[in-house]
Amino acid sequence: MSLKHVGKVMDAHGIRGDIYCLIFSGDVSWCDQLDELQLQHNGQSHSFEIVKLKPFKKGFIATLKGFTDRNRAEEFKGAELWVDESIFTSEDGEALFLNEVLNFELIDETLGAIGTIGDFSSNGIQDLLVIKSKSGEVFEVPFVKEYVLDINFDSKKIKVDLPEGLLEINKENES
Repeated sequence: MSLKHVGKVMDAHGIRGDIYCLIFSGDVSWCDQLDELQLQHNGQSHSFEIVKLKPFKKGFIATLKGFTDRNRAEEFKGAELWVDESIFTSEDGEALFLNEVLNFELIDETLGAIGTIGDFSSNGIQDLLVIKSKSGEVFEVPFVKEYVLDINFDSKKIKVDLPEGLLEINKENES
């Protein structure tokens, strides 16, 4: 099982041993697929069965097996939260998880190969692909259906039709 770091335990919640977990992306739509949480704390990894989980703020409140009081929950304050990364794989017809296109090559219909997707960002309105070119330049490109022509998972390439001047705007913003 391959794990993905998705958040951290912010605090104990209530007196019964529940924990509040902050999810870095703020998106908890996938949480109903979880059966267990992997918490890494003080150099050790611990696996806990989930008894109950409910969305809360930018994360969720979890009731874990073996957590019966606030003191137990407080022991894990600050722990890193890891989950099985296989839950971040979309099915046909579902929206993509961004990590599914990490390291894909971005190819513009007019400009050709632009670079490789190395990270993600957001401008508050839409997701942005952080592209690193072969020359080391970094560009942010909106990941919106209006620009995407094709996503080929076999060749790990995304073909896009970017508006004229979009990459130049990135360069101007760096200055």
